Amino acid sequence: MMQLVRQINQVTEPLITAAGVVYKNSDNAIIRIDNHLSVTKSEPDTAPFVLAAMVNREVIIRTKDKIIAWDTDSNVKKEYPFNYTGSLQIKLLYDDNMIIRNKTADGWKLSKYNFRDSNLIWEADGAYTHLFTGNGDQLVATHTEKKQLLSCLSATNGHLLWEVNINELGLPAGSYEIIGRPQLEGGQIYAGVTNGQTDYLLCLDTSNGQLCWQAQGAGMRFQATDQTILCFVNTEIWQVNASDGTRLHSADLSSRIKSAGIDPYSNVIFRNNKIYLAGILDTIISEWNIQTGDLLWHYRIHDSNKTGLRGMMIPAAEDVFYVFDNRMYVLDSEQTLHVFEKA
Repeated sequence: MMQLVRQINQVTEPLITAAGVVYKNSDNAIIRIDNHLSVTKSEPDTAPFVLAAMVNREVIIRTKDKIIAWDTDSNVKKEYPFNYTGSLQIKLLYDDNMIIRNKTADGWKLSKYNFRDSNLIWEADGAYTHLFTGNGDQLVATHTEKKQLLSCLSATNGHLLWEVNINELGLPAGSYEIIGRPQLEGGQIYAGVTNGQTDYLLCLDTSNGQLCWQAQGAGMRFQATDQTILCFVNTEIWQVNASDGTRLHSADLSSRIKSAGIDPYSNVIFRNNKIYLAGILDTIISEWNIQTGDLLWHYRIHDSNKTGLRGMMIPAAEDVFYVFDNRMYVLDSEQTLHVFEKA
């Protein structure tokens, strides 16, 4: 059972992890809220900066000419020179490495950069790379324009290992596009695709991009684990075998969703044998048992007369809804962060 313990206004683009929340307020100061809900506020900064990521309990901050690694526990800040200029996007940050897409006079470049020693490890063409997923050895990216393409690059040298057009994988007739960010797990890549009427979950071999299996209907909202793929399909929870795509188990939530007045159009998170829904239009947060489909708990953030397409909602995005062992964070369209905690 969760209970609402805090509501924080004007939370812009927060970094949310199991260690707490960090965000920049309207005064250009950094606010940190730890696991005890204690608030620490830095002095406002006159120079522009971006909160890039939270890695290994450090907040990584990018300014025009430096990277700042702030240990929020010890309040120690270490600064590193940063020589990138122009239009810049940090696409992925892990350990001390950044995958950066940067616009230069020669067009968009993709590079791997170690910010601790200011070392450019490699640079490659980055004209169309969009959403990234990595596993340390490989980088998998979608395409900004050709949304049917999936590319795999070496994280070591940036070389293109393979590229696949999902419309050439033998799917039923139609033009398919990749939905959202692919997932890597257990030597396989999972990608959701749609042609506007039918959705598929595809499993590809990370070594060559070949199709291992496809599951119709399961591609919109899923989470990959080593043994099974957990999917929310319409009002059903599916458990799909990771090795061959067969359905192992399903639980139908339709009658319980209807009786509770919950809209299944939601952001979805699977965690610890539970599925959590954050209703996009009705702002109802709910918790369900994935085996039985039982509704365990639900809470409406905003009154129904204030929600909907022209009212307050929870954006359909991957960075507005987080569930950890004892804490849940929900960011609504008014930039209010709702913090729930297990009773």
